[in-house]
Amino acid sequence: MKRIVVAVDGPAGSGKSSVSREVALGLGLTYVDSGAIYRAVTWFFLNEKGTLDESVDFEKDLPRIGLTQDFISDGSAITKVNGVDVSREIRDEEINRHIGIVSDSVAVRNYVNSLLRDWSKSRSIIMDGRDIGTVVFPGANVKIYLDASVEVRAGRRLKEYGEMGKTLDEIGIKNLIIQRDNQDKSRIFGRLVRAEDAVYMDTSDMSKDDVIAEMRRIILEYSG
Repeated sequence: MKRIVVAVDGPAGSGKSSVSREVALGLGLTYVDSGAIYRAVTWFFLNEKGTLDESVDFEKDLPRIGLTQDFISDGSAITKVNGVDVSREIRDEEINRHIGIVSDSVAVRNYVNSLLRDWSKSRSIIMDGRDIGTVVFPGANVKIYLDASVEVRAGRRLKEYGEMGKTLDEIGIKNLIIQRDNQDKSRIFGRLVRAEDAVYMDTSDMSKDDVIAEMRRIILEYSG
């Protein structure tokens, strides 16, 4: 396959990361987890500041963050901050509660987008997020918008936390997803929006394997 960029967008809990990672396997694509980068930035500032609000000057401290992702042959990625593997720590619920403040910063988004574009220059990639096909890579070869009902997404998030040994309240997770949806769709910069040329997929009634198979089919068809 020629070098291509595949952009996968969608709301929180729609399964973007898990299926994009699997889709990359067998297609010669490198999976880049853009959400993990924002989580890593949030992790850095929480450790630096203890708490976060809109008064934090993110731009001043961004040069001190050394962010990398090591791309593994199984399709996964190890996210590091200044050489420290934070892949597990950034999935903590505390990160979820503060990531909106960090990702609302124009300075942070410009910093992350620059990293993401640099990583795409030497390899074929599949990248997921909320504005990959509209802001980060508006000229992506293939754009896919994954969606699912709030109930399904809450269930998936609970399962994800369960696999990490964490027990959380289902109603609380559902409310958090609804709040996150409202925030993501109303952001001034980098808001969640479906690109006009994106292929829409409602995965509410699809198995993970079916989603992966359909995405691979779409990529092969649309990448030429």
